[in-house]
Amino acid sequence: MLDNFKLLEIIDSYLEGTPFFLVELKVKPGNRILVFIDGDQGVTIDDCVNLSRYIESKLDRNLEDYALEVSSAGADAPLKLKRQYPKHVGRTLRLKLRDNVEIKGELVEVKDNGLIIRTTEKQNALKGQKKTLTIEKEFPFDVILEARIELSFK
Repeated sequence: MLDNFKLLEIIDSYLEGTPFFLVELKVKPGNRILVFIDGDQGVTIDDCVNLSRYIESKLDRNLEDYALEVSSAGADAPLKLKRQYPKHVGRTLRLKLRDNVEIKGELVEVKDNGLIIRTTEKQNALKGQKKTLTIEKEFPFDVILEARIELSFK
């Protein structure tokens, strides 16, 4: 089975100094290598192809047979790294918090320790009516279980 540490070294050496970063590396049974990358301005197919070719140039198929897939993290994949958030400022996120509360709102700002989300809340007004308020709330990273981009096809 291929060594994760060796693969990480190869990937890191390629990505160092680029706007790209590793989101996840999986080595599955049968030496099936899955590499998921992201970039500060996104990832193209050519970016994935170039990294794939680089990895292949550093591995010896005569020693280990393997299947290699390099792709972007995907639009519907949860955000896993703090570095993934800034490019999504202005987009709608769906947060799942540790207390099982779900929040949907616009990502306004990314801070060192969390996110600021603009969302709406209904509050009681006069005579049983509800008033909708737009508010900004800060959510520390340590209370966020999962964050996903809410895809819109408008």
